[in-house]
Amino acid sequence: MTKWIVAAVGLLALLLFSLSGEETVRVQTRVAENGPLTVTVQEQGRTRARLPFTVSAPVNAHMRRTTWLEGQRVEAGQALATLALLTEDTRTEASYQANLAAAIARRNAAAASLAEAESSLERAEREAQRRERLFLDRMIGEEERDAYLQVQEAARSRLLSAQSALRAAEADETSARARLMGTETDSSDSSAIVVTAPASGTIQQIYERGDRVVTAGTPLFQISNDDALELVVDLLTQDAVRVTPGASIQVSGWGGEQVLSAVVDYVEPLAFTKYSALGVEEQRVNVIASLVEDNHPLGAGYRIEAAIVVWQHDNVLKVPTSALFRRDGRWHVFAVMNDTAVLREVAVGERSRDDAQVLDGLSAGDEVIIFPSDLVQDGVAIQRL
Repeated sequence: MTKWIVAAVGLLALLLFSLSGEETVRVQTRVAENGPLTVTVQEQGRTRARLPFTVSAPVNAHMRRTTWLEGQRVEAGQALATLALLTEDTRTEASYQANLAAAIARRNAAAASLAEAESSLERAEREAQRRERLFLDRMIGEEERDAYLQVQEAARSRLLSAQSALRAAEADETSARARLMGTETDSSDSSAIVVTAPASGTIQQIYERGDRVVTAGTPLFQISNDDALELVVDLLTQDAVRVTPGASIQVSGWGGEQVLSAVVDYVEPLAFTKYSALGVEEQRVNVIASLVEDNHPLGAGYRIEAAIVVWQHDNVLKVPTSALFRRDGRWHVFAVMNDTAVLREVAVGERSRDDAQVLDGLSAGDEVIIFPSDLVQDGVAIQRL
């Protein structure tokens, strides 16, 4: 009983002491300062071959076993596989004649598309240069200038696509002529067709290794286009609207310690639906970018972490984002004055993961509390950790 009385007296004395003395809260603080601020959108992505070639069987034939392996490099025109022609009848020959006519028509259409793409690119470059001069003369805004730069990049991409389509159409025409005229045949066997590489690059995938009959159109090989790589980063559409062509990207998480640099080429015009790991339906869109450095060990299909710069400034007033909190729908911080916490409303601009731009409510050199707990209130005495 005596023990309980002593404990009660002790608790009462402690309560009276805490009520009579001022309570001090231990906190961490930082100083608001001027400096650079970069805002990025971070997301996982992957590398892929830029405009790869899929080499298919041009005819129904028996494919002889190939000795090529994935990862080996081939040069344009180098033999990939040999196809032994099967016995054909008159109807098949007529079909080959029709295939040749169709291949010629596709080649002509591809050539016309290429000419149109070249003309469109020239026009887009002239318009972009004109808008750049108007922008420098302050006759138009940055948004209009950037819109024409995006049109220019899209026209350049369409030109690359048209060039690849023409090369593919020319290869189809060559294959169609080979079936009828004997071109690209094996000199040791007049009934055999040699399938060649349409471009220089690395063999990324071998779909058929041979010793079997393949039908016309069966994919045989996938070859990179001169080993050119691009980055594909799928972003939430609400984040992608802030991304513009030419924006810089910091690439990490690829397996090395070095942070690689990349530049946004364009944002695909069509979004798609994707479900998150929690089953939430999201609308996303692919951002396509190019690596700046050539001396990297990356290949197609590699996972990367991309930080896309959407806003940056060399000199802004900033505080750690951990100092900010919402109260009554507005941003606030606890400033420190005379070792006392003072509640202050602030106007916040751009925010990164670590820092936030302060537009009003603080000055450079003001001390703020970071990670404020529930014990920190307006007017409470503080002690720095």
